Amino acid sequence: MKCTLARMSGRSPRLLCTLVCLLWMLLGCAGRNAAPPRYRPVEELQKCGPDECVETYLKFRRWADAAHYRGRMPYHCDPGSELDGRPDPDVTRMIFVVHGAVGGTPESIPHIHIAPGLSQLRHVVNALRRAQKLDPSVDPGRLAIIAPTFQRTEEWQPYTDDDSRMWSWKGASYPRGTLAEYREAMSGIVKAESVSSFDVMDEFLRAAVVKFPNLEEVVLIGHSAGGQFVHRYAWMGVGVHEQLEAAGIRIRYVPTNPGSYAFPIPQRKVPPGRNSVPAGPGRGDTQSWRWITPKGCKDWDDWGHGLAQLSKAQGDRPIRAANYAIEHYLRPVDRKLARKAMRDPGSGTWDLAARRALTLMYASREIWHIQAATDHEYEDPGCSAALQGRSRYERFLAYQEIWTSKLGIAAPNLHFVALENASHPHSSKVVYSSDAGIHVLFH
Repeated sequence: MKCTLARMSGRSPRLLCTLVCLLWMLLGCAGRNAAPPRYRPVEELQKCGPDECVETYLKFRRWADAAHYRGRMPYHCDPGSELDGRPDPDVTRMIFVVHGAVGGTPESIPHIHIAPGLSQLRHVVNALRRAQKLDPSVDPGRLAIIAPTFQRTEEWQPYTDDDSRMWSWKGASYPRGTLAEYREAMSGIVKAESVSSFDVMDEFLRAAVVKFPNLEEVVLIGHSAGGQFVHRYAWMGVGVHEQLEAAGIRIRYVPTNPGSYAFPIPQRKVPPGRNSVPAGPGRGDTQSWRWITPKGCKDWDDWGHGLAQLSKAQGDRPIRAANYAIEHYLRPVDRKLARKAMRDPGSGTWDLAARRALTLMYASREIWHIQAATDHEYEDPGCSAALQGRSRYERFLAYQEIWTSKLGIAAPNLHFVALENASHPHSSKVVYSSDAGIHVLFH
């Protein structure tokens, strides 16, 4: 753009030219369609076939015992299972499926042609078809399948570009219960409040109780980062699980192929003579390794990979979960420690009590940890994750060993299933359609 303004009101023409050029640039770039996103827009992600699925949105309701948040969450479901629709008394089992990280690399994001939640819904439906062939008594009419989509702020957020009320999360942080991004209009009106991804899960469950008045069972299943979400959500309960159980609704957690775990102890298994885990494929040949308190890795046991520093984690969900567990799981077995901890929140005593209480709570859940035994890839080379093992399979074995031989806590409802001879080492479709997957999903 060439500026030809003459001197006006005694001002420098160079200054006026600069101001006009800046204004032209701003107007030219305004609007979300000025520069096409490097990912597909919402209308290209829906792609629900006839009678296949419905795309809709979750909004927080004003429950008597829960906070209310502004914002919306996109999800797909089977037709008729929209949570804001009329009550459905026929459904007795709800399957809630969580997808993995959106776009493993920036280059892969433009190739996402359906919403991640919809992809997971289809994989569950595929497993349902196989389940019906194996057992004709499996009745789809008694099932509801819900599959949300977690967006990545400034990386993959087509729903938010379409509607600023939609929640999105920084990177792939939603499996840790982190807060969604705060959004407000230029006028100052709040569009989306910061809310923990785990609080969103709570809201899905509360809404399901209203939608399905005869609900008997809930299955929370996820793959990869979705498996991490399900696993860590089981750690961070704030009473919704217990309320559902009191209403006669059984809850089953199924983390599959997660990249890492929240270890309940501050020790890690390393090769003899080392303080760390070497890089390379991990096939589970760790029998000679020893459990130690590692050195040289910052924050290796903080929340997400362990249970330390809960009071410093993002948001208040870890603190609320720890306090709930101290009151309801620790106090009945160690009233003295629970009382001391609640008198001094955030102290070393509180940290100790929180770790013990949350471990007791996790041990009380019905949780099926499923891992492909051929998943030997060196996943997440960061030292906090690497200390858990060289691959997803080794981390699964280490986590199993903690519960079976290190803690000394009875946990009869914690199950560990290694899938042998999986046709693909890291596939939700393969896991869900396996014999183990069909069992936990539909029986």
